[in-house]
Amino acid sequence: MRRQKRDHNQSPIIHNPRKRLLAVALLAAFSFAAIAGKLFAVMVVQGEGLQTRAVTQWMRDVPVEAPRGRILDRNGEVLADTATRYNIYVRPAALGDKEATARLLAEVFDYAYEDALEKISTRASEVTVARGAEKEELDALIASGLPGIYYGEDNLRYYPYGDFMTQVLGFTGFDGEGQTGLEAYYEKYLRGTDGAVLTDTDLVGRELEGGGSHYLPAVRGMDIVTTLDAGVQRIAEGALRNINAKFSPKGATCVVMNYMTGEILALAETPSFDLNNVPRDDLSALFGTSKSKTVSTVYEPGSTFKILTAAAAIDAGKVSVTDRYYCSGTRVVDGQKIRCWKAKGHGSISFAEGVAESCNCVFMDSALAMGTEVFYDYLDAFGLREKTGIDVTGETSGIFIAEESVKSVDLARIGFGQAVAVTPIGMLAAASSVVNGGHLVTPHLLGEVRDGYTGTSVSGDFEERRNTVSEATSEVMRTLLENVVKEGSGKSAYVAGYRIAGKTGTAQKYENGHIAQGKYISSFIGFSLEEEAPYAVLLTVDEPQGYMYYGSLVAAPAVGEIFSAVFALYGVEAEFTGEEKEVIGDPFVLGDMTGRSVQQARAELAALGLHVETDGEGGTVTGQIPSAGTTVDGRNTVLLLTG
Repeated sequence: MRRQKRDHNQSPIIHNPRKRLLAVALLAAFSFAAIAGKLFAVMVVQGEGLQTRAVTQWMRDVPVEAPRGRILDRNGEVLADTATRYNIYVRPAALGDKEATARLLAEVFDYAYEDALEKISTRASEVTVARGAEKEELDALIASGLPGIYYGEDNLRYYPYGDFMTQVLGFTGFDGEGQTGLEAYYEKYLRGTDGAVLTDTDLVGRELEGGGSHYLPAVRGMDIVTTLDAGVQRIAEGALRNINAKFSPKGATCVVMNYMTGEILALAETPSFDLNNVPRDDLSALFGTSKSKTVSTVYEPGSTFKILTAAAAIDAGKVSVTDRYYCSGTRVVDGQKIRCWKAKGHGSISFAEGVAESCNCVFMDSALAMGTEVFYDYLDAFGLREKTGIDVTGETSGIFIAEESVKSVDLARIGFGQAVAVTPIGMLAAASSVVNGGHLVTPHLLGEVRDGYTGTSVSGDFEERRNTVSEATSEVMRTLLENVVKEGSGKSAYVAGYRIAGKTGTAQKYENGHIAQGKYISSFIGFSLEEEAPYAVLLTVDEPQGYMYYGSLVAAPAVGEIFSAVFALYGVEAEFTGEEKEVIGDPFVLGDMTGRSVQQARAELAALGLHVETDGEGGTVTGQIPSAGTTVDGRNTVLLLTG
């Protein structure tokens, strides 16, 4: 055998133990790091979650629902509260005598014995056998001493006054979560944090002998203290009930607001329903009734909009109160004839008289004098093309013709409140700025959020949005609108001994782009000019039935009654100056105007200090409201029917 020669040029194979040790050390270090990382992840990152999962495997819990916070009025009167009820559970694996348990449940909850026995004979770990049980029912179960029956607290939301503030308060769902109104808007404050009763059990749900129960208390929700005044709300809702009885309208709304701050004292709407018995069987009808039309529905305001036209025209320097106009009963703009509400016309009339008499021609001319750009700048300043920011769900903004598309005929109509659509709350906020010195406030309902445990509270923050008109313009407008109530279409809202300003509105409704014959929205915006009672009232009546559809006949008298009641509630004393006699006059028996010409009847009634409205375009009076023989005074408006 030949020996292989060694190649002296080939390197010898050398085994280095240091490299092998280094590799082993790196592998060990990597393994340790991986194990340490996993331990960190399990113990720190996932620790809480895994611990919770472990607890759920060897404990059963019965939820304890957190009581919902209360809703209060500004004086602490409870408007929405929570009553404690109980949910009853059975753990079949923990029962002793199932037949005895079934008999007990049948007796306490008026179940059929067979149904109760079948329910608790399931293989489920836990069965709910009753919801919303009364305390007496729970006591009967506890007194029996039977094992396997557990309970958790439940909360029943209730409203002490039932059909009261329906749209503004709103209601909760079956799960206790706010669905509409303040209940939904302030859900994050009103809802609390649920608790639980934890019980040691084995894998099949049997309570461990020697085990214990652990109570995690629920945390009650915070209270909402509103700006609402239950006393003022009762006055407003009473006024709407009277209107419903007299005029059978499709609906009506009333808002009472401090026009200096935006605090809402009352928000009433009809139709409504009992919040303790929500009609959930017709969801479409429920939605239509539960949403607040004051903030979510737009309407054509009619003559109340003239407040804004007048203020803008004066503030822009386009008119003065002494300017004179001639009203023939119509204006022709862009070839279209637009009528004044007074078919025969007002004749020669000053701007101030035009405001008092609500002459459409005066306001058409005022809008045209401003022009589209200037007028729309003021409409934006009044906030009508944006939301007010009121703390109610579902608010919408006004609807206007796009500025670049406005023709002269459109501008003329906008001047007296046609061809626009606004929300009642938007209209009230804008008009309030005309009276309060030009400050556009944010209407709101929240006074403060109060923690019932600590007693601490946080007030709502609703800032003034912007200025609209100057203080000088505002002062002029206060005088003009006060004259509307003293001697114009708003005399029915006059309250002797108090300064009231305001404006009536009677707007036709549209359906499918056309005027709906015989359908109107009657309204009145009134302002108390009493320093200690700076309150505004907007009342709208949707489709009052019969001949009585004018704002001066339907809405203005109701607003006067509301102011009178509010002054009495707050102890605002009357100050008589002597002019009350001139405005009201002595009571007298109304004569019969039937058969007279409209012109003659108007003249006679005006001489008696009465405001006159007409229905129809005939030249002869065929009927009147109030009827002949009725005792009236200077605050009354007479409706002449002309066929």
